[in-house]
Amino acid sequence: MSTDLVERIRQLYSEGKSAKEIGDVAGCSWRRVISCMQRYGIPRRSRSEATYLKANPNGDPFKIKPRLSADEERLKALALGLFWGEGTRRNLISIRLYNSDPSLLRTFVTFLLVICGVRADKLRAHLILHEDENAKHALRLWSNSLNIPLNQFNKVTRIPARGHGTYKSKSRHGTAGVYVHNSKLRHIISGWLTEYAHVAQSVEHVHGKHGVAGSIPAVGFMEQAREQRG
Repeated sequence: MSTDLVERIRQLYSEGKSAKEIGDVAGCSWRRVISCMQRYGIPRRSRSEATYLKANPNGDPFKIKPRLSADEERLKALALGLFWGEGTRRNLISIRLYNSDPSLLRTFVTFLLVICGVRADKLRAHLILHEDENAKHALRLWSNSLNIPLNQFNKVTRIPARGHGTYKSKSRHGTAGVYVHNSKLRHIISGWLTEYAHVAQSVEHVHGKHGVAGSIPAVGFMEQAREQRG
């Protein structure tokens, strides 16, 4: 196999093309491409990496902001606190946060757009609403509040009404969720959470476990979250 062909395969693979796609371009079978990669030590992607590239052929749909102002650092801390306390953390391929407070979700949306650099068209939203509420009206309110187009909302989930009670005033327009499907961004955010957890451990080490009521960063985040919700 010629050196030129080996380098061609190496280049095409680094661009995200599959073995079959490389074979089509180079004029050889995908088996020959795989054999060449093994023979010349061209590392192959894992299945998850291949799946990610297939889902994002034009590159990452986000761009982390490298330098943050003091206000942006506070926004990042607050948003991570919200996700830490109320986000769906078991899902490792998406970032999800549900709440009935529009201002809280707006904060999280701003974090995704400004700090994480998520493309606006990649945001998705979901509304959970009682059966006796007007879905079209509630969707318009949430769409306007979060600045997310209606076509980026999933189908409304309806739950049975519970009669009269205080829940009506608290969630009369339902509970909305904001999310982004991206395993790579989810991994980055998990790393940020780990960094803040290490900060909490450092504080405990300095002051002693009995001198700290829980995790200082987490408590601080949740206090700010309560202030956001009024």
